[in-house]
Amino acid sequence: MNAIILAAGLGSRLKEITKNKHKALIEIKGIPNIERTILYLKEAGINEIYIVTGYLSGQFEYLTYKYGCKLIKNDKYREYNNIYSFYLASKYFCNSYVIDSDVVLFRNLFLDKPISSTYYTITRPKSDELEWNPIINESGIVTDIIISSEYLPSLLGVSFWDQDDSAKILAELEKYNNLSVLEDSKLYWDNIPMSLLGSMEIRVRELSICDAYEMDNIMHYKFISNIGEW
Repeated sequence: MNAIILAAGLGSRLKEITKNKHKALIEIKGIPNIERTILYLKEAGINEIYIVTGYLSGQFEYLTYKYGCKLIKNDKYREYNNIYSFYLASKYFCNSYVIDSDVVLFRNLFLDKPISSTYYTITRPKSDELEWNPIINESGIVTDIIISSEYLPSLLGVSFWDQDDSAKILAELEKYNNLSVLEDSKLYWDNIPMSLLGSMEIRVRELSICDAYEMDNIMHYKFISNIGEW
């Protein structure tokens, strides 16, 4: 079991905060956010951690000697979507967590390890923002993912992929490794497993916003900063 953290993006929606510091390194309660994620992973015995960097990549170098993380540099972070980041890390993808670097964890969700492929979800406060909402059947299997502003559990930016489903995703990946796909800013690595839902049995682990949140913009940053001690 390992972890791939996607941390190449610009974080432009955080405006001045990310002008000189990558969003993954913003301090939350006195610790850079990505370090909290790394510490939780290590506490759960997950020591093989790959971080795909791009924007301000040099700021991540210290993680190699402080925590033993392995860095993968994405030089196309301005031109391509994060499917390319996933592609660069794909040779390590097997029994893997895939984690967006803007996910802020308020507790260690990695201690309770899934035995099969799993999406982690939260129900965010009601708003007009579009989110990815998994639809599950009576057996608890994800059958569809809709993109909506409905008040429903939505993908957090943390998922786990078992060995069999990792192989299916990797087999599909080459279809996405072309310019028309990589240059489409509306596509994400998540579109790959989404296209394979009929051939995989993905479950959902629903979390509270007291467990985790995503820091996409200034409003989210303020919300996270005002949450009580964890």
